[in-house]
Formats: sequence, C-alpha cells, structure tokens
Amino acid sequence: MKNVVVVTGAASGIGRAIAYRMALVSPIVILDRNAAPLADTERAIQALGGVVKSVVGDIAERSTHKLAVQTAESMGVLTGWVNCAGIGAITPLHEDPKDPGIVERAFQVNQMGTFWGCTEAVSNFISRKTNGSIVNISSVHGRGAYRDHAVYEMTKAAIDALTRNVAVTYGPYGIRANAVAPGAIMSENMIQSFVDAPDGKVRREHLETTTPLKRIGEPGEIAEVVEFLVSGRSSFLTGQSIAVDGGWTSALGVSDLDEGLAKTFHRDQKTGLKLD
Repeated sequence: MKNVVVVTGAASGIGRAIAYRMALVSPIVILDRNAAPLADTERAIQALGGVVKSVVGDIAERSTHKLAVQTAESMGVLTGWVNCAGIGAITPLHEDPKDPGIVERAFQVNQMGTFWGCTEAVSNFISRKTNGSIVNISSVHGRGAYRDHAVYEMTKAAIDALTRNVAVTYGPYGIRANAVAPGAIMSENMIQSFVDAPDGKVRREHLETTTPLKRIGEPGEIAEVVEFLVSGRSSFLTGQSIAVDGGWTSALGVSDLDEGLAKTFHRDQKTGLKLD
C-alpha cells in the first residue's frame, strides 16, 4: 500500500505550496475550511498527475482530523502529517481587542488545531505500528517577540513545545516530529498586508532589509524543507524547530554592508537591497 500524507491549511499560501510539493512524492489528503480554494488546490494537483482527496472542515474541531485519518486510510497507509493551518492575530495588551473573538480563535486554530492534528496522527501511527513523521508549521514569532503579537507568539511557542514533546514521548516507537518556523514569506496574507499598510513599500522594504538574505521568502522554499522532514532522508532528525527565515533570527539588528562588496554586487550599502 502507498504511503499517504495529510496536509492542513492547503487552500492557500504555504499550505498550498506544501500540498503541491508533497503530491509529487506521495498521495495526499488536503484539509481546509475554505471549500472553493481547496477545490482549486485539488484540481491543480490532479492536473499535475497527483493523487489527492480533500476534506473540508475546521481544524479547531477534532472531528475534522479524524475524518482526515479515515480519508488517508482509504488511500493507503498514513505515514506523514503536516499541520500548517493557522491564523494571525494582532493583540495589543493595553487595549481591548477590536475583535474579542480573535484571541480565542487564534488559540483554537493555531494551538488546538495543531494539537488535535498531532493527537490523531500519533494515535494512528501507534495503532498501526507505523513509523510516522509529523511536521508542524510554527513561526519565528515562536522564539522572538514583535510589538502587539502576544497571542500569536504564545500559540506559535506552544507549537514548538508540542513538537518537542511528541518527539521525546514517541521517538522510541519510530515516530518523529519537527517544526518549521518561517520568517517573512510571500503568501497571499503577506501580499494583502502590503495593501493594508499605510505605506506598503515601506513595510516590504523593512522586511527585506531586516533579513540577511535581503528578500522575502517564497512558499515553495518552506515546502522543500517540509518535504525533507516528512521523508526518510531526515531519519535521525526529530524534536527540532527549524527557522527558514533568510537568517532573520540569527541577526543582531540590521548592519550595513562592506563598502567594497556592496559596490561589487550592486547593493545599497545601508539597506543591502539591490540597486536599480
């Protein structure tokens, strides 16, 4: 029987990129609450020759993950699970939330959605005695703070902690768990943030200049790392949260460039961005 991988949050952004990448190597089950864009993802994968089934549901509900397991078992043996679905949240502590429900929803989606995904994946791996791999999508916000992101950062730090626990508790039984912590990635949400910002150009340049690689990442660059972690090529790698962030979390602030190298590579010495 073929190995099957479940990918949550596959209707858009990083989740969709992960689904496309995983479908190149395995039958997959894709999961999201947004039915229309999820159907678009399914059709695109089928057009590329991939084997895919969709589950429409809210990842905050355990029943959604149970249905994903059932769907995967109808296709083969569940061996991989990617918890990607998540939402952002801007929550200044000194102000009442503009949308009080956003706090609870962030916990339900980011934290509990990932928890239930891990729970159902581990339960299936154990019951079937399968060597399985779980990959959780965390964030650089899980290890560093940024103004007004308290709730979001709490949920992402929890994902890193959950990942470690799964790895330590279930490693003896052939189950691995890792997290990927993206930095600034050019997803639909990122693009919309440029539209919503008072000055989208300034916001974009801020993200570019504070990243040592001096650019914003692409969803496919996250997907490549996820596919590696799901695969047997990472067989001795577990319990880690890997930052895929262009060096963002390694930097001590933003430094200027060497004058000579900046001229050689046609970069602005102060920002590091490419010159026209």
